[in-house]
Amino acid sequence: MISKIEIRFDEDPQAKPLIWDFNFTVTRSVLLDSSKRKEEEWTALENEKCPSCTLDSAVDPQCPVAVILASYAKELFNRHSTDLVTVRVWSASGRLLVLTGIQLQEVTGELVRLAVFQSGCPIGRKMRRAVEFLPPFPDDKEVAKSFALHLALEDRKHKRSLFDFGKNTIVKDLDELTSLFECLSRRIRPITLGDAQVNGVLIYHSLAMMMAISLPDQIQSAMKEISQDDVKS
Repeated sequence: MISKIEIRFDEDPQAKPLIWDFNFTVTRSVLLDSSKRKEEEWTALENEKCPSCTLDSAVDPQCPVAVILASYAKELFNRHSTDLVTVRVWSASGRLLVLTGIQLQEVTGELVRLAVFQSGCPIGRKMRRAVEFLPPFPDDKEVAKSFALHLALEDRKHKRSLFDFGKNTIVKDLDELTSLFECLSRRIRPITLGDAQVNGVLIYHSLAMMMAISLPDQIQSAMKEISQDDVKS
């Protein structure tokens, strides 16, 4: 898991580097202490609430995804997706990854991934196992393959058939995920001047839509890969 991210703006060397420290609960959810937690009008649960969200505003008045984005990425809301940055990423094991000359939308996309899948969001939580072992800053193919392998194993565990693909919960979960990213982009857009944060959301929105279209073939391929591994072992 990521424990720290440092962002330096290549085209704005006078800007102070951003440093994000991450702590996690025993269930691998992002843990925000009271000094870092930001709750604002746009983070309210009922503001662009996802249709399938099961949270109750009487108990959880704030959207957990929006609170994480507000707490970490407020400084990026006025920057642009194509701004070039150098990023240093520390894992919980102490390993350091340095990425140079990448676009800022890749950084915001990584934060969106953490906020959706490693928070109290009930929609993202259902898919958490599909992404929790991905490396930092995965590409589209790595994310799609991780989802396909996870869902293939779920199908195998529950003895579901690919011919019943439209009847099982996978399509429903992906539809909910796509809707989440749509609601999140609408929630963020009015408070941003730049497009870095919105594009970070749209990266995963596009990916969810792509997976919904191609997932049956991807799951079938993943099932073959799992079967081949079984034969080898």
